[in-house]
Amino acid sequence: MKTDQLMQVAFPQGTLEIFHKTAMGNLTDLFSLGNKQRGKDDKPPLNTTLFLKSKSTQEFIEALSEELTIDKDNIIKRKGRGRNSKTYAQLHFLIYCAEKLSPRFHVRVIDVFISNNILQIRDDGGNAFKALNVAIDAYLPERDEKNSNRGIYIQCAKLLRDKVFHDKNIDYPKDGLVWNSNYVTYEKLQLRDRYEEKLITLLEMGVVQNYEHLKEFIGKLK
Repeated sequence: MKTDQLMQVAFPQGTLEIFHKTAMGNLTDLFSLGNKQRGKDDKPPLNTTLFLKSKSTQEFIEALSEELTIDKDNIIKRKGRGRNSKTYAQLHFLIYCAEKLSPRFHVRVIDVFISNNILQIRDDGGNAFKALNVAIDAYLPERDEKNSNRGIYIQCAKLLRDKVFHDKNIDYPKDGLVWNSNYVTYEKLQLRDRYEEKLITLLEMGVVQNYEHLKEFIGKLK
């Protein structure tokens, strides 16, 4: 996926904003989540400004810049102006901050971004949906003379969304927005990828007879 989507990644104490391609995450969110865990552990909160100015933090930023050959100004960046501005930081730095904030929070951050690799899974999911659209164009009967299958793409996306996020008691964000929301987990992304791969296979094998038949298959996916 070429566009850099802003995701809302869920943690027990709240959500963390992070761009899925550049892996620049909201530093304010990170400290808010980490300090909530520190409160549960009966520890005082860490002050973000003082933390960023500390010698050890500056040394880490220097090392990060040298090892990854990136400008230090690209490790921590402010977006927007005034009260609407937000501070974002590179993922390596977010993990460093999480380690200093709380051991338990550090483990959770590692689990989400490294063990489960949620940003890469999100990117792969976008590519898989494009592949499904290509398969619809190439193999779905009765559509070969149509100028565009965009309407079918959209309807399939909605059906897959409802299939993956099947809890009727939750008001999920509509359309593509749900895939960038805090409802997205590693398991949900993996499930969507598996469904899309199955549909692509069915289309390529010529099993799907028409669009209505495709919708039936989506409803039966397991």
